[in-house]
Amino acid sequence: MKVMNLSRRRALQIGAAAGALIAAPAYLHAAPARIVIIGGGFGGAAAARAAKAQMPNAEVVLLSDQKRFWMCPGSNAVIAGMQDIGSIEVGYDAVIKRGIDVRFTRANAIDADKHHVMTADGQTIRYDKLIMSPGVALNYSGIEGINEMTVDRVPHAWKAGPQTTLLADQLATIPDGGLFVLSMPRAPYRCPPAPAERACLVAHYLKHNKPGARLLILDAKDSFPFQDLFTEAWDTLYSDIIEYRAIADDGAVREVDPETLTAFTDFDEIKADVLNVIPPQTAGQIAIDAGATDDTGWCPIDIKTFESSLLKDVYVIGDSALTEALPKAGSTAASQARVAVNSAVADLTGTTAQRPSWIANCYSQAAPDYGLRLGASYHLEDGHVVRNGTDFSVLGADADTRESDARYAEVWLEQIKSEIWG
Repeated sequence: MKVMNLSRRRALQIGAAAGALIAAPAYLHAAPARIVIIGGGFGGAAAARAAKAQMPNAEVVLLSDQKRFWMCPGSNAVIAGMQDIGSIEVGYDAVIKRGIDVRFTRANAIDADKHHVMTADGQTIRYDKLIMSPGVALNYSGIEGINEMTVDRVPHAWKAGPQTTLLADQLATIPDGGLFVLSMPRAPYRCPPAPAERACLVAHYLKHNKPGARLLILDAKDSFPFQDLFTEAWDTLYSDIIEYRAIADDGAVREVDPETLTAFTDFDEIKADVLNVIPPQTAGQIAIDAGATDDTGWCPIDIKTFESSLLKDVYVIGDSALTEALPKAGSTAASQARVAVNSAVADLTGTTAQRPSWIANCYSQAAPDYGLRLGASYHLEDGHVVRNGTDFSVLGADADTRESDARYAEVWLEQIKSEIWG
């Protein structure tokens, strides 16, 4: 495969987009304050770095329930054997070196009236401002037969790490002529293009390693984001491997037998060799327990500041936030972190926050040499999020463009990893 040289202009665009996620002016003389952040992923780690940059004298406490974090972007390549798990693993050493107090414990409860966070190891941590970025919780209530106790047999791999390697191991043992069944959830869910990317990369593995094996996609929706681009990739690369069923074609999984790996739709039962069910999602459990969610299952916020509509001095960013047009994606969470920190610091210091804007840089791979650009930028207009720029791939692009975009995907992932976790 040819190695594509990135243009200097394009590389700078990618770097600038990633750097903008945490770059912010510093308030060197702000009064001491304590900002507590729950969650060490894209949103949480970016918020911690931005908060320390803007208020160097503040105490910034980051709560992470694990010492290592595995990024969801890039995890589909690990499942397909294109990368190892280390490629998506990050730690917090560089974050700690910036003077951020990283504590490896789970946030168990929030007392918003007292401005306290209670942790699994018995700490009670006072805050002036609290930023929550707890990711998603998986909701199995609409699929009979599976729950958190069956994920070793029927993995979701929608939280990267051990589930990623488990699904990779299951894929490696599928027999020639076998069937991989992938169940897409109803919206909204984390990283809207990711199930289709997973289908592509699993199909790539089957094509090159498992003669005669097939992939069946069962979708609980009528359609999915960027369907035209992914369908073109499927037709070009995997026309004899991938079959897609929308909900109108009996694509919604209603029940699962984890022992026999059988998925039941309204009118069919499908026996799989590997069954990957991505369940519907809600805001992270700590957000639910804290009373930060409404009847949608997500956290309503003031889109200008990301402060919770339900809890004062609490900001919710990332996948858990109810954010109009903004997609639930890692780069979006990091840019939301900047907006939330700007707002929190402005409130603490009596200054004016910057006008909010957001970046949703996203790349997907349909094969090692076939990439798709799915990025966009957003700003606030008349109190609503409006998309004001796009960087989308186009249908019918030539092979050199697809290969170049696959390289951009790799550069972007390494850049954002460095910008957020050091």
